[in-house]
Amino acid sequence: MAWSALMPKHNDMNPSFLAIDPLGMRTTRRRLVTAVFVFLALAICNRPASAQFTSTIDLLPESTAGVVRIPEMPTFCDAWERTQFGALLAAPEMQPFLEEQRERATSYFDTLNGKIGLKPRDVLEIASGEVVVAWLSFPDDKRRPYALCVSADIRGNVQAAEAVAKTIDTDLKNGGAQRKDLEHAGQTIRVYRTKPKPGQLKIEEIALTWNDERIIAADRTEVVKQLLDAQASGETPGAFATRESYQSVLRQSRDLIDATDVAEGIECWQWYAEPFTMGRILREVVEYDRRGSVDILALLERQGFGVIEALGGIGVVGGKKFDVLHRGVVLAPGKLTKAARMLQAINEPLAPVPSWPTADSGTFYRINWRIEQAFWAAESLVNDALGDDVFRPMLDGIRDDVEGPQIDIAKDLLPNLDDEIILVTDNTLPVSVDSDRMLVAIRIKNADVVEDLLRRAMEVDPDAMKMEFDAFDLWKVEPGQGDIGEIDDADLEALGFDSDDEEEAERLLSRWVIGVVRSPNANAPDYVMFSSHPELLMELGQRLQKGNNGDGLAALPATKAVVASLNELGADEVTLQAIFHPSLSFRARYELLRQ
Repeated sequence: MAWSALMPKHNDMNPSFLAIDPLGMRTTRRRLVTAVFVFLALAICNRPASAQFTSTIDLLPESTAGVVRIPEMPTFCDAWERTQFGALLAAPEMQPFLEEQRERATSYFDTLNGKIGLKPRDVLEIASGEVVVAWLSFPDDKRRPYALCVSADIRGNVQAAEAVAKTIDTDLKNGGAQRKDLEHAGQTIRVYRTKPKPGQLKIEEIALTWNDERIIAADRTEVVKQLLDAQASGETPGAFATRESYQSVLRQSRDLIDATDVAEGIECWQWYAEPFTMGRILREVVEYDRRGSVDILALLERQGFGVIEALGGIGVVGGKKFDVLHRGVVLAPGKLTKAARMLQAINEPLAPVPSWPTADSGTFYRINWRIEQAFWAAESLVNDALGDDVFRPMLDGIRDDVEGPQIDIAKDLLPNLDDEIILVTDNTLPVSVDSDRMLVAIRIKNADVVEDLLRRAMEVDPDAMKMEFDAFDLWKVEPGQGDIGEIDDADLEALGFDSDDEEEAERLLSRWVIGVVRSPNANAPDYVMFSSHPELLMELGQRLQKGNNGDGLAALPATKAVVASLNELGADEVTLQAIFHPSLSFRARYELLRQ
């Protein structure tokens, strides 16, 4: 499976839209991605040296589970500055927002300082070429089953690297670390060991070495030794670079890049990850306490999701037609079984953006998914997670409860849900903490049946109230003594949710509106829509009823340019189509920061 993400250029120098075209699957966290891009884009950049250099990728051992590689950091910075997004970041009006994102990114990346001694800014200031961040797995070490390693090309910047090493030495010693120097493969390795805190079993270790070519830092001395041995001998037994899945991901990603017109673009990053191994590593890095809760990774593996072998991609920046272009793949060579069958997405012809989302929509997503098949695939996952056969009895209870709606989900609801899900977000002015709004629309086959099922469900829900609205029936659910209050805290904790997750889930689930909206044309789709805000559902629902709106998101020149770019990329059939409007999506947060 393959996917692409692009940020096309626009004549108005306003990088308003980001289009994403996964031809398979995609998972991301937008806040973190934004923070990372902002942090890197604002960092100090230096010119690369030109001598021969062995990539750190060729030195990494077979225990490597994930990597991010920037082939030329200064070139990446130069290319980024030429993009419209780079110009936007330099605008004075953006600085309050950037400062907040910088703090987020700095807080996130400070873990590098705590694990390996190097701060992100240190790496970016001394790197004259390649930078590689690698995560390695040590499953037999129960106390610390992972390692983190950063390597940077410092040719021409050795004095700056030595100054950084001096600062690190001072900072670590002032923090109580003890230093011991080791000689290995003709180089000196500085090994720092921090004093464990009361009750702490782990002994934190930081290893640092450098020569005229590169600096290497890791939280395990063994890793630094492995890289030095490979560098000295020119051989890496079971080298990561020879791994078939890594080569396949990079080869397929590069083929996709080569098939695209990226004139003047610079290949600025590559990445690769084995999802379950990386998941376990990151769980340890953030020190997630899962005592008494379900091991989500083990659960997913038992349910067949281990078929996802690897994922990764390549990013190009500063091209003539695209500011940013990413093309990547997900390797899932086996058969989808058990709950993993819900991943069996469907590719549909790239459809036009519907006319009912308004022009000030911040994001638009359309997912093509076999909803009924995914629902039944979830049965074994739910039963496994709760340790009992509860899925079918729960459905039977909804059908047979004389005090409930007596809805047969299997026979009446699921067969009438079609295979399209649309998500639209926007925000309102003047801004407040409730400005961000969201609406989800699921295409349905028989609006009469779904509307009747919805009415029956809402009429017996003590928290539901029918709103006074003439265009279509609209139901509002407010917090009260209804079913949402019956979710037990212990049950949520057993599934791995902490108190913050519970509060967020309750906030999202306890206040919402829902209704069935029909299209005016018999051949056009009908939808069941639910939203966080009644006003949004009313507005978009009425626009859908009107049909042929010429003033919405679809009519914007930027939207048309994005769709044209997707077609040019070969996105004839897609699983997920997305349009992202940063200037509107971030508007509420930006205005709140200004206040």
